[in-house]
Amino acid sequence: DQRHPAGSSLIEAATSEFLGRIDRTIVSRAFADAAYDQYLAEAGKRIIIDKTPRYWTALEFLEVVYPESPHILLMRNPYAIAASLKSTWGIPLRAESSHSVSVSSLTNLMLRLPDGIISSLADLVLGLPKLAAHRTRPQTQFVQYELLVAHPDEEIRRLLTGLGCDPATVASTGMGQPDYLRSSSFGDRKILERNAVDESSVKAWQSQL
Repeated sequence: DQRHPAGSSLIEAATSEFLGRIDRTIVSRAFADAAYDQYLAEAGKRIIIDKTPRYWTALEFLEVVYPESPHILLMRNPYAIAASLKSTWGIPLRAESSHSVSVSSLTNLMLRLPDGIISSLADLVLGLPKLAAHRTRPQTQFVQYELLVAHPDEEIRRLLTGLGCDPATVASTGMGQPDYLRSSSFGDRKILERNAVDESSVKAWQSQL
């Protein structure tokens, strides 16, 4: 924080020097364990699913902190992802006439775009291939979005089995909306309008792009 009286650069230098003498992985794991444990205790649960679209940027870090943790890889039609970026977050994607693309033209395009749009394009261009390569990780459960929407109960049971849980103890997939979803400033707000799985999302990209 630039407003801190001690100065952000000085704080960063001092913190880096202090943490440089210890194993940061142990510190990161202890911090995450403490945070997750509090959420689990409050909810009365034993498993937490931590989800964000941009974990592709931190896969190596996650592997170091929690090498044995199961990962759930949810893949979706790239066109549908692009349509979601456009309809949900207002990313101005549009079809362009076919023409050759050079490195210089891409560089010029990126320099003109706001950071938010650049991040979204990175999700598509860089994130998808990196996540796809992650499928071969032994502890990774792969889920196809289109199959999950078409057969939610079946896919959830398969996932639970892969995670070592007993599917028989879990009720049919519902669309419960905990209070934190409404109070959070993150995530897709459209989910708050749903109380059931909506299969129309699978082909919505055809009219949105």
